[in-house]
Amino acid sequence: MYDGPIIDTFLHGPWIGDSADTTRADRVDWGHDRRLQRVMQTFSHFGDDGVNTQFRSVDAVLNDMQVAGVSNAVLAVKIYYPARADAVIELNRSFGEIAATSGGKLKWIATLIPPELGAGSYWDLLENCRMLDALANLPGLCGVHITPSPWGLAPNDRWYYPAYAKCVELALPIYSYVGAPGPLWPMEPNNPTHLDDVALAFPDLGIIAHHIGDPWTDISVRLAARHENFYICTSAWAPKSYPDVLADFLSGSWHGVRGCDKVLFASDYPLMDIARCAASARRMSLEEDRIRPFLHGNAARLFGFAP
Repeated sequence: MYDGPIIDTFLHGPWIGDSADTTRADRVDWGHDRRLQRVMQTFSHFGDDGVNTQFRSVDAVLNDMQVAGVSNAVLAVKIYYPARADAVIELNRSFGEIAATSGGKLKWIATLIPPELGAGSYWDLLENCRMLDALANLPGLCGVHITPSPWGLAPNDRWYYPAYAKCVELALPIYSYVGAPGPLWPMEPNNPTHLDDVALAFPDLGIIAHHIGDPWTDISVRLAARHENFYICTSAWAPKSYPDVLADFLSGSWHGVRGCDKVLFASDYPLMDIARCAASARRMSLEEDRIRPFLHGNAARLFGFAP
């Protein structure tokens, strides 16, 4: 069994921080809007033990990581619905402050300011570029996060392209949410096939497809093998539940590309139990030279954590 270090490359940002702060741009009250109640009827925040997921303070996050044997982690800032630009910038800055107080254990990925009026609106395509310039020197920033399905905008839409160019300039990879969403958001914007256009247009852009892309995981695997800077992040999936196509990629290769070099371990904590997920990953039947890059080496290289 693997006993080396682990980096969790996706912690669920909206559940981390001050539980009393209900004004944050990433926190939405599902209970008082009939539309959102419908959207969320297919998604539960209850764990396997039937207990509702609780907000986690930064101290609790670091303690849970230590118990799980996770040395470092990436906090994912995410916003599902339109929000004011100043609120998004404030939220992003708050995660820089969290990273700064973590003793180097935490880094974070910033969210873009979501499109306000959908694919037909192009009010200011440089707004996100200016925001990323302003955030670039904050402690621990290591990427940028987009959520196509709730935004209703596939990642190959022209709206994103200036931000992608800025990410290349700043050497920041993008995390793109892929796969059928749990809530009732449209599936098609999360189809990883759209990321092929992005990878072709921006060959130097790091692209991380998080949540693996089910039911299109085979497409994610082919994109990871096809494009040098394309990776798969296993957030929201317990290792025992990885689809066969992903498990086979980790233990083998596709067109000569070793899957273990193109996949990043993640949990989606606190929506998933980080200790249980890490323990299950340690027990995977992978050789040392395959499990180490998957659980630690790839993320250490991409995000600048200690090797």
